Amino acid sequence: MISVNISPEQKVNIQFDMPIPSSIYNEKAYTAGFFFLKKEKGFTEYYNQDKALIGLSCPVDRFYPFIQKLQKRVGVEESLLATLDKDNLCDKDEGLQVNFHQNPFDTPERYWKFILDQGNFSDYFLNRFFWYAGPKRGMVTRFPLHVDLESANTCNMNCPMCYRDRLENVGQMDFEIFKKAIDECTEHNVFSVRLSWRGETLTHPRIKEMIAYSTKQIKNVSFLTNAFYLDEEMADCFIENGVSYVAVSFDGINENYEKIRHPAKFEENYKRLAMLKEKKKAAQSTLPQVRVCTIWPAIKDNSEEYYNTMKEVSDYVVCNPYINFRGEMTIKENFICQYPWERIVIAYNGDTQCCTGWNAKEIILGNIKTKSIYEMWHSEELNRIRKLHAEGRRMELGACADCRHGAKGDPNVSVDEIIGRGF
Repeated sequence: MISVNISPEQKVNIQFDMPIPSSIYNEKAYTAGFFFLKKEKGFTEYYNQDKALIGLSCPVDRFYPFIQKLQKRVGVEESLLATLDKDNLCDKDEGLQVNFHQNPFDTPERYWKFILDQGNFSDYFLNRFFWYAGPKRGMVTRFPLHVDLESANTCNMNCPMCYRDRLENVGQMDFEIFKKAIDECTEHNVFSVRLSWRGETLTHPRIKEMIAYSTKQIKNVSFLTNAFYLDEEMADCFIENGVSYVAVSFDGINENYEKIRHPAKFEENYKRLAMLKEKKKAAQSTLPQVRVCTIWPAIKDNSEEYYNTMKEVSDYVVCNPYINFRGEMTIKENFICQYPWERIVIAYNGDTQCCTGWNAKEIILGNIKTKSIYEMWHSEELNRIRKLHAEGRRMELGACADCRHGAKGDPNVSVDEIIGRGF
């Protein structure tokens, strides 16, 4: 992840959220990934005392030609340079903190290897530039930067912190709807799609076909899973089709894991991830990268043990805050949501919205069966939603007022309390 701003000296500063450690400078993924930056004239690199790369800077008049050249390199048809000027990138005091909800819980080396080993780093860099600058500066890209496709909201688990059993409609995406969405994403050269949202991805009976269809056309394909249905045939599918990464929900270890992730057994699911790692090794493949995710309460009493256990079967470990979807909310002051400038989310039935809110009926933009993603991205309704957020008026939208993403977390709750609360 990067942040970008312009200094009073008229220099564009690009800062990495994690320093790039010197230990990976000679690795193939690093030299290939950063080649496009290293050869740029006028860029200055900044290092910390450990010789880790922390950021880059260049004069303003060098930055815009660089972005334009990069857009051509990755096949973006329309430049946003007309909307970029020094005011767009100047830091402002505002409530929008991009990716505030993602908490690093791993080493910088593993973080950067996770990103670089997925490949297409120049595309990723450009995507993340607009991921930050879009919501920060109110810039609307020609097409969403990312698209979520809910292959299925069916699931084999009923985790206590999950809202899924409150959904009015449950189902699996029709393959023709899926193809229509992927084809439009391909037409507009979208960088990334995720084949999941509110359910267990691997419950879809045609998920292997979906993986094959999307990875042939989209550069970065990922999905969420609890790994319960991860068998050897599924692992082979992931590897053979070059899935970019798999985000595995793995809350705690041993007893805590089994309390939260019933009916899964810790040892059984752990062995499934170990099997995937061994198959990657045998195939001499870096893909899929495996990101293991946990909620903090599940590991707060043994976080070091959790990390040391899970790093053996993953490429990167993250820890997310627990969200109490039923409890009282303490709203963050001046909170502005980033999602309306970044992504489109398509439910299994085709209903489309601009965020991952589970009960956001009020802000549905249309249905992909009758409208294109492009139409909905540039619709009056989505522009209205963006305007309300940008003006600090998101509470006027019922779906946004009820959304917990703008609320402070509940970090000290115990696993037993979470189970007692249910959803």
